[in-house]
Amino acid sequence: MKRKNCGPAPVDQVEPGSAAEAAGLKAGDSIMKLDGLPLRDVIDLYMGLAGERSALLEVQRGESRFEVRMDLQGSPPGIEISEPVFGSVVTCDNNCMFCFVDQLPEGLRKSVYVKDDDYRLSFLGGNFITLTNLNRSDIKRITSERLSPLYVSLHSTETVVRKKMFGNPEADRAMKMLRYLLSAGIDVHAQIVLVRGVNDAEHLDRTLFDIREEFPRVMSVGVVPVGLSTGGRKTLAEKYGFDRESSAALIEQVDAWRRRFGSTLLAAADEFFFMAGMEPPETSYYGGFDQIENGVGIARLFRDEFEKEWAGGAVEGGSCKRVGLVTTPIGAWGLAPLGIERTGASLVVCENTLFGPKVNVCGLLPGKAVMEALASFDGVELALVPRVALDEQGAFIDGVTLKDIVVNTGIRVEPVPASGAGLAEALQRVVIRGCLD
Repeated sequence: MKRKNCGPAPVDQVEPGSAAEAAGLKAGDSIMKLDGLPLRDVIDLYMGLAGERSALLEVQRGESRFEVRMDLQGSPPGIEISEPVFGSVVTCDNNCMFCFVDQLPEGLRKSVYVKDDDYRLSFLGGNFITLTNLNRSDIKRITSERLSPLYVSLHSTETVVRKKMFGNPEADRAMKMLRYLLSAGIDVHAQIVLVRGVNDAEHLDRTLFDIREEFPRVMSVGVVPVGLSTGGRKTLAEKYGFDRESSAALIEQVDAWRRRFGSTLLAAADEFFFMAGMEPPETSYYGGFDQIENGVGIARLFRDEFEKEWAGGAVEGGSCKRVGLVTTPIGAWGLAPLGIERTGASLVVCENTLFGPKVNVCGLLPGKAVMEALASFDGVELALVPRVALDEQGAFIDGVTLKDIVVNTGIRVEPVPASGAGLAEALQRVVIRGCLD
């Protein structure tokens, strides 16, 4: 198969004692070809370096280009690649009425404006794709290389509704692609972004009926509310969003359908429970947490992990009265029953001043909002910030850095994993070292 859209594979790390080190590879190198073939992505690379064989790599190092031979002998190659896709990322060909990228304000880092719709990022990272831009060669590769599971934005099975939501007259071709992929044994996790008055109520009933009857091999279905941003380049009217009453009704509707589904897991996103003023369901509701990246089950998994890690920990040991846990309103809802206040730590709840109060995702927390909240919060000397809100350079989505916060507030800042286990470990470290020593 002829390979298109290829590029260099940037080597980020080389494991000591590995086949890559023995071959002479170094961090900073770029792998240009493997056995004479250009590379499209890490899938090509790692499949080409699998098994008990010898591989010939063409490498670029600064201005020099040379070849090295890697003897694998069935062991992992021992290299980490900094980017999963080596050519350009495949972008979206839809014009969705609710596209969150279109709702972003100007002036953010360039990467957030990319509307990726790439099946490779779905397989590698759990990104949701629409299937509307797949061609024959994509389908052939997915099925022959068993790129499974994939995560698919379905939204509706009704032709009229799909065309309206996707803004694409060819939106229905994705249904044919979905049917083919499922018949070929590719596992699929689907999401339904629910827009009030468009694909909810009886339209959601129709979609769930069709999934049960026509696509029973779909592994899971996550129902999530549409994101409403304010102050961006494009806005979606508030009437399309959900409130307390409509969220409670949606949860009841999903519960009724859960009893009719077979092996397919159906679950509502955390945000519906938050807006309805309800507690998240028990662990069994979420199955294997296959849609955790979609905001389905984060609160429950966070609580389970925290309680497991905290069991037997120094719950009462030390005083953390000068420690603040930076979070969002929905994050505070998730943290509320964990008894963290027994350590003396405080929740510093930040409303999203960049995207508006309807956006509760920790990963979209703007640094300016964090800085303002900490500056007005008395007694905090150490702030624990969710690492998911930062890029690799330690900057928030609005470009504010951790250093900016320290300089402007005088408060030490420590990024921590956005997981229950990560927070428990961070708090225990603080307790053990005497909080602020």
